[in-house]
Amino acid sequence: MIGAALGIMVGVAWGCEPVGAVPESLQVAWISPVRDTVGGKDYIEVIRVRDLRAWVRANSSDPVRVLQATGMLDRDPSERQTSREYKITVFDVQSAWLCRPVIDAVAGEDISNIAACEIPEQRAADRHHRAGFTGCGYTLDTNASNRGLDVYRVSWEEAAAWGFCVMPLERFLEGA
Repeated sequence: MIGAALGIMVGVAWGCEPVGAVPESLQVAWISPVRDTVGGKDYIEVIRVRDLRAWVRANSSDPVRVLQATGMLDRDPSERQTSREYKITVFDVQSAWLCRPVIDAVAGEDISNIAACEIPEQRAADRHHRAGFTGCGYTLDTNASNRGLDVYRVSWEEAAAWGFCVMPLERFLEGA
């Protein structure tokens, strides 16, 4: 909760930076604790696989550092947070299925070829938000205190339409 509030304050204090456009179809990843599940109508927060791989190659494949870059762990994570096992679920999606969680945008507004999320999907308060939520369409890297990766929301039902692949986060990072 504190991480989400910090992310919102950072987004408001610094103002939002532009976000990148995406192609018509792309791969996205949902990173979550192993035990997290969602219903078909629930929205999940995802990042582009290509962006995640590029970040890992340029910075670090350490799982804790990656989780901080994606805004999922606080700067000084507790032992409880870092000892949890994480999984990554990769989906092939259409960009039309995605929305951007941008707080100051009008729902449906085009932001670099992706619509702004409807009000319920814009919030950071649901159980699937990241600690580094900024409300700007990208994460806060909680370790470096700077912009992280572009983030999107998609319903599980749409994301899973073409299938998905689930693996331990560490295994994904080994091949990134």
